[in-house]
Amino acid sequence: MNLKKISLFLALAFGLSWLSAFVLYVSGIKYGSTTATVIVALVYMGSPAIAALVVQKIIYKQEIKLLGFDFKQTKWKNFLWIPLLQVLFCALTIGIIVLFGNVFNVNGFGFFSLDEGLLNTKMQEIASATGLSEMPKLPLSPFALLLVSIITSALLGGLINGIFTLGEELGWRGFLYNEMMPLGFVKSNLLIGTIWGLWHAPLILQGHNYPEHPITGVFMMVVFCIPLGFLMSWTREKTNSVLAPALFHGMVNAGAGGVILFVYEYNDLIGNIAGVAGAVACLLLYLLLKFIFSGNKN
Repeated sequence: MNLKKISLFLALAFGLSWLSAFVLYVSGIKYGSTTATVIVALVYMGSPAIAALVVQKIIYKQEIKLLGFDFKQTKWKNFLWIPLLQVLFCALTIGIIVLFGNVFNVNGFGFFSLDEGLLNTKMQEIASATGLSEMPKLPLSPFALLLVSIITSALLGGLINGIFTLGEELGWRGFLYNEMMPLGFVKSNLLIGTIWGLWHAPLILQGHNYPEHPITGVFMMVVFCIPLGFLMSWTREKTNSVLAPALFHGMVNAGAGGVILFVYEYNDLIGNIAGVAGAVACLLLYLLLKFIFSGNKN
């Protein structure tokens, strides 16, 4: 394992991303605004890809295909698993919230509900927060809306968000995955997940994912990124392509809001897609995949 090469990548990736977050903060641009979203999507999320390409191609003069772009070796049929993975991830997260929140009333998980009155109230609160005077009446029942949200995230989320999530995945499941393979799947992904989680820190501190707990949220993001990273790397391993984790990453980002829309009175560190509920769902799903595919090299 080339520690110097990895260190150069991390310095460049973190440096570019964190610099853009610092500029965002000192300029007074509100996180979540259109301008901030564009900066995050293009610069912050794109920096790991820039770092990977610069270190791999320009500094070390090695082939880009090693980052997961060897299309001749790509197992395209295994891409069919990725939308199903997204559906299972959403379903497991909901199931965990229902079990610990609705059934056992564990503090922080909140409760999951398809009550139309509760949904309309939450939608109106969202409308007010975004400057709309009134939210139009929902055209679908809550159950139908949930299904459409999950299915849409699985079928279109990766395609729509993929160009931006590829900016991240070229670094994490492209460059680092390739460089850390000598450590083995488990150790390498523990490290990659930790790095990936900490990379989010400036955004978390500005309110991303855990607006009520920006400091503790930095650590929760690491806890979430480790098991999610195992799933991401599983898709990379099964397809031999960095495009697979980029697609799945895009699906997860697309589906998060649709699921959490139906969860109430939750702690954003716990009953959240990016909280304990989502982290446990990722771990269970990865263990399920390991069991199903044990001994299967395809």
